[in-house]
Formats: sequence, C-alpha cells, structure tokens
Amino acid sequence: MKKAWIGLLLVLALLLAGCGEQDLHPDWPEEWTRFGNLLAVETPEGFALGEYNDALSPDGIWYVMFNSGDEPMTLSRGEDEELLYYDAQIFLVLKECDSEEQALANVRDWEKREAEHYKLGESRELDAAGQRFTCYPLLSAGDDNPYSRGAAAFAVRGSLAFSVECMCTPDFAGDPQLITEQFLSSFHYGE
Repeated sequence: MKKAWIGLLLVLALLLAGCGEQDLHPDWPEEWTRFGNLLAVETPEGFALGEYNDALSPDGIWYVMFNSGDEPMTLSRGEDEELLYYDAQIFLVLKECDSEEQALANVRDWEKREAEHYKLGESRELDAAGQRFTCYPLLSAGDDNPYSRGAAAFAVRGSLAFSVECMCTPDFAGDPQLITEQFLSSFHYGE
C-alpha cells in the first residue's frame, strides 16, 4: 500500500511539473527582460535594469523600469514625501487585455494621462521591430517634476497594450526620442 501511495505521488508530481508555463522562446538570451512568452526587451545602452515587476502578470500586467545615472537623487516633496530619481528613466508597461478594443481603450487612457502631466508635442508614427507605435515628444512638465522632457510611445498589438516613457532631467545629454526609438527597436515579440 505504501508503494502504491509513493507511486501515485510520483506520478502526480510529474504531472504538476508539466503544468508550468512552457518556455516557447529558449533562444531569447537570459539578459533580456522577459514578459512571459509575449515579449522580451534588451536593456538600452547606457541604462541598467532598475525594477522589474511581474506581480500582476497573472492579471496580464507587467512593468519594467531602466535607469541611467550613477546613483539616484532625492527630491523633497513636502515634509513627508521624497522621490528618488535618476538622470533618465525608461518605463515600460505591458497589459494583456481581453480584446484588441480593450487594448486600444487602455492606450487612449494612457495617452490622456500623459497629456495631463506633460505638454505633448506633435504625434508621429514609428515602425520599430515590426510594430507601429504612436510617439510623442514630452516638451515640459510641472515645476515639481524633475523630468522636464522626454518621449512617450504607445501601441496595440492584438490584445496587448504598450506604454513606453523615456523621461530625462534637464542635465541629461541624451536625446529621449532617439533613446525611445532604439529601445522600441530592441523588442522581440512572441507570436
């Protein structure tokens, strides 16, 4: 009887081991930041991975941040709030939606929120790595925002919604639009 239970547990363990997410892209290098099997991105030149958050990935939401600069700076916002920031940061949010229409609604909401925080320049379309993005220069921000300029890009790919921001301090020497274009060109999509 004991052998039967051990055998049953062994079979169950083997079955459960096969239930995990299968790696559909073993050719994607380990140094790329992965969003399940949906997307992998290369770290932009001059930047380092700052934060990767897949806690909401079961709900279809991923977030990553890349930093440029030697160390974070602190900006005081009143008595109780301090904000850590770098010379430049790139933020990427990927949301897996139920439909293409829902993904488009998310992108429209993100564009609206961007316009609430920055004066947006004229939009343009960019094709990068086989995906079309709508890009905006971020021309200015409020006085309490250390990132006075930048670039943003938004896209829908099937039921996926993308939001990318490259935000820079006034002293940062790089061109945020060029950095954003290069970053978008480093995307590798899972099909």
